[in-house]
Amino acid sequence: MSNWSELLYTLGTPRKGNLWETTAVLEIRVQAASLMQELLKSFNAKPYAAIDGDWFSGKSLFPLQKPNMLFRQLFDKETSTYTYLIGDRSTKTAILVDPVLEQVERDLQILQELGLTLRYCLETHIHADHITATDRLRQVTGCLGILPENAEATCADRYIGDGNKLQLGSVEILAIATSGHTDSHMAYLVNNTHLLTGDALFIRGCGRTDFQSGDPGLLYDTVTQKLFTLADDILVYPGHDYQGQTVSTIGEEKRWNPRFAKRSRSQFIELMNNLNLPHPKKMLEAVPANQHCGKVSVALDYQI
Repeated sequence: MSNWSELLYTLGTPRKGNLWETTAVLEIRVQAASLMQELLKSFNAKPYAAIDGDWFSGKSLFPLQKPNMLFRQLFDKETSTYTYLIGDRSTKTAILVDPVLEQVERDLQILQELGLTLRYCLETHIHADHITATDRLRQVTGCLGILPENAEATCADRYIGDGNKLQLGSVEILAIATSGHTDSHMAYLVNNTHLLTGDALFIRGCGRTDFQSGDPGLLYDTVTQKLFTLADDILVYPGHDYQGQTVSTIGEEKRWNPRFAKRSRSQFIELMNNLNLPHPKKMLEAVPANQHCGKVSVALDYQI
């Protein structure tokens, strides 16, 4: 059985076995360039095709490449809601996560400015504090509306379940079931670097659990067992923020989030059951509208 490794590379004198003699600087330089091109394949880099007189001139032989993923965090001040625009530069396609109805024109403008075609509107859950723009954007752009499976809604073009993936060119979005805030909530891990937590986990906080079949014990379990087990350096992007914070990390939230850090499951449940917060101002309008992907006429009929 062979014991050599495909991860082991060499150049220069150790290659005498197949090159007979390889000690000249010119030969080793060519081997080094070839080796670098091979290694850079895993980074999707595009090195220069040939070695020329710039080798020792101080110019970069392997120029830095733009990342293929385009990521934007957008904010609705009235509801403190974050919407996320994720795009793939190669295919010029995009996804909007948790779009807000009042921000449709803003979102369409930035899509146009960036030269992107909206392919999906993706929801983390049925929102109670704002009306989604999914139905409106679907009418304007022809995009598909995607909701978490088991959501109390019949309007979705597709439903996404735990462990399912959405592919957008080189961008991969993994759905992670994070019930507790509601009974059908998803977080989304984008390219294994950016975690969109919706209302399951905020920066130094979390979503409430006192309506829409919320369950504090379930929320504690999903956050501590499914999100806090991810790598510490994964970036955390929440669905809302009320203090002007924009991004955190898994490591920070494990250590500093006062809802979870050094708090047992029973202590968390007691805390969440005694928050005594008023219901969101738009709840009676938002929930029925969002069960129909943001159709405001349905919400008005419901109130009447």
